[in-house]
Formats: sequence, C-alpha cells, structure tokens
Amino acid sequence: MDFSLLSKLTSTPAPSGREEILRDIVLNLVKPYVDEVKVDKLGNLVTYKKGTGKTKLMLTAHLDEVSMRIRYIEPNGFLRFALTGGIDPRTLLAQRVVIMTEKHGMITGVIGAKPAHYLTAADKAAITENALFIDLGLDYKKVSEIITIGDPAVLERTPIELGENCVCSKALDDRAGVYGLIKLLQNLPKEHSTNIYAVFTVEEEFGLVGAEAAVFHINPDIALTIDTTGALDTPGIPPQDYVLNVGKGVGITLADKGTLSDYKLTKLLRKLGTEHNIPYQLRVASRGSNDAKAIQRSGGPAAACPISIPVRYIHSNVEVACKTDIEAAWQLVLELAKSNLEDF
Repeated sequence: MDFSLLSKLTSTPAPSGREEILRDIVLNLVKPYVDEVKVDKLGNLVTYKKGTGKTKLMLTAHLDEVSMRIRYIEPNGFLRFALTGGIDPRTLLAQRVVIMTEKHGMITGVIGAKPAHYLTAADKAAITENALFIDLGLDYKKVSEIITIGDPAVLERTPIELGENCVCSKALDDRAGVYGLIKLLQNLPKEHSTNIYAVFTVEEEFGLVGAEAAVFHINPDIALTIDTTGALDTPGIPPQDYVLNVGKGVGITLADKGTLSDYKLTKLLRKLGTEHNIPYQLRVASRGSNDAKAIQRSGGPAAACPISIPVRYIHSNVEVACKTDIEAAWQLVLELAKSNLEDF
C-alpha cells in the first residue's frame, strides 16, 4: 500500500460542498492516465478512459467527509455547529477540528462541552450536538472577524499505521475508495474494451447528491461504487451482526438499505475474486447506502453494485481499516474493468 498517498488524501479537508482542495489534488494525480477529465457544475471530478467497445462502466468514490457547519457565534466567542453526515456526537468530545474559513484560511479549534464535574445524570445520558461547541481561544470580536456563518469544519487527526496491517485516520470514509480509484486508473492497461468513467463525487454525505447528478450525463450500463462500510467486529456485538470483518477481504454487497445489487454482476465479481486470489466477503446489510443507490435509481437501467471496504468506528476521527482490504477493493474492480463486458 502507498500509505503516503492515503495519508495525503485523508489529511486534506473536504467537507460536503467544499471538496475543491482535495479534488484538485486528485485531478493532478489521475490526469496523465485518462483521455478526458472535467469538473461538472456541481463539483464532481469526471474522468473518461476510452475503450475499444461500446459498454460504459461507471466507477465512483466520494470526495467528501462527514463534517460540521458553523451556525452561531456565542457572545463569549464559542461556536455552535450543525452536523453534516451521520456523526455520533459522543465521538466529538475533546477533539480538534479545522475550520475552512471564508476570510482567513484554515483555523484550528477544539470541541468542548460542560466539564465532567458539573454534569447531571441527564447531561451524561444525552450527549447531543447542542451540548457541544467549538473553542478557538479567542473572544467574540476576533472570532466574528474570522468566522462566517456557514463555514465548514472537519475533524483533525494525523493518520497512522496501526498494528501489523491496519491504518487509522479520520476520513477513511471515503478516501480509501478515492485512493482505490486513483490506483485503478494508474494500473489500467493501455487497451481495454470497456469505456470507463471514473467519477470522484461530491456531497455523498449530504444525500448522494453528486452521483445522482453525474449518472444522467453518463448513462452507464454497469456501475460500481467503491466506498467504506461500518465493520461491527468488535466487543459487545454478536458475530451474526458483524456484517463484515476487518482483514478478511473487501465486501461485495448483495443488498443494503439502498441497493439491491445486480445478481449477474455480483456473480461475475465473485468469479473474478476467486480466479485472481483477491480476498472478498459477501455483504448483506439492513442499513446503510451509498452512491450506488443514486446511480441505480436516478439514471438509466444500470447494473449496479457497491464495493464495500470494512471500517471500524466509521464517521469518527479514529476510523480503522486493513491495508489488504483497501488494496483488494480496487484490485477486484480493476479486474472487472479489464474484462470484456460487451456481452454482459
């Protein structure tokens, strides 16, 4: 694994609606490997690699991460915020954040709450975003000069390699998928039959917005989304509820709350995984959705399937994933992209 690349991707702030810094980094990385590249009006980075056949394969990974948006400045300078994406407020206590300000670039703050010594039983039972605030260490006058209502903020955490084969970082959802899509484009053979549209989407955490818009212009025959999914293989969860295990391969999603995957496509992916010794697991989940849902329901009649990288503690700043699972995700999709899909 290219840990330096993954670290660069996860360390770059990209809240929903403000993905432009990360998008420019990705654009420069993939431009030499594709025939066409453009940024659409919504902000999606759309790349195209021409094939010798007619089949259109759409691949997506989303650029944005769960985030906060400043909604109010307290008289004493503390900031109140609203959440974007499914963040558990319990994970936000005593964390550092980076605010992308309109006027003064990146500003660091910390998330605070009422001190533990003064918490009532009711306070302890209900940690909500309304109980939290961001402290910039400045008074109201200076804060109001720096902060504009609506400025987005993301969690701040240095990525690390964990144990023998894991990585830990914020924003592995979905920089692990972005990493994979970059590696796939870099490893595509010069000639292949399928016309490949690799799309780095925006605003997935806000409701699959980018993919829903991009699919209309592409109208693919086949679509795969490389995204992460919550792995529940931790203490306190019975094994039948794990869904996926970290370190046991990438998930081929058969069904989740948003997508019922195409049977023929999942069968082909399983075949490719077995033939090329790419470790995979089968995923059936009662919750969760991703760009595949938007593609399957908003575009033409595409055969769709989510490719799911298992991640522990998802939507926190200590997300944990296995290097070999991340590598398996893009390698499996690469084998599909290299296949002759004209008769699919």
